[in-house]
Amino acid sequence: MVYCYFVGTFKEKRLEQLTLEFHKRLQALWPVTIVQVPENDKAILKLLDAKADKGLLVSLDAHGETKDSTDFTKWVTQSSQDLRFFAWGADGPPPITAKIKMKSLSLSPMTFSHEMARFLLMEQLYRAGATLKGHPYPR
Repeated sequence: MVYCYFVGTFKEKRLEQLTLEFHKRLQALWPVTIVQVPENDKAILKLLDAKADKGLLVSLDAHGETKDSTDFTKWVTQSSQDLRFFAWGADGPPPITAKIKMKSLSLSPMTFSHEMARFLLMEQLYRAGATLKGHPYPR
C-alpha cells in the first residue's frame, strides 16, 4: 500500500486540482491514500512515531537520493512493504524529523515548490501504476 502524507494545505488551487486528478486516476490502478497533516511539529512527530514501524518512511527532500522514472517504478512496484511518502511544507522537513529513520528521496535536482512536488509525486505514482498494468500512459 502507498500512503502520501501532505504536510500543510495547498494554497495554489490549480496544483491541488492536478494532484487530486492524478490521485483519482490512480485509484483505477492501485490504492494510494492521501492524508493531509497539519503543519504542526507535535502532530508531525506523533504521526511519524505511529508509523515508524509500519513500512518504509520516505521523506521528499531536495537533497535526497534521485531516481529516474524507470527506477522509481521498479522500486515502488516491487516493494514488499508499505511506502509512506512525506511531502513537507514550504520550509521542508522540520528539525524534529532528524531523529526518525527515513529514506530521503529527491524528485528532481531542480527546485520546485512543495505543492508542485506533491503533484510530481502523484504523477510518478500514476506512471508507475500505469506501467505495472500495461497502460499506454508511460509512452
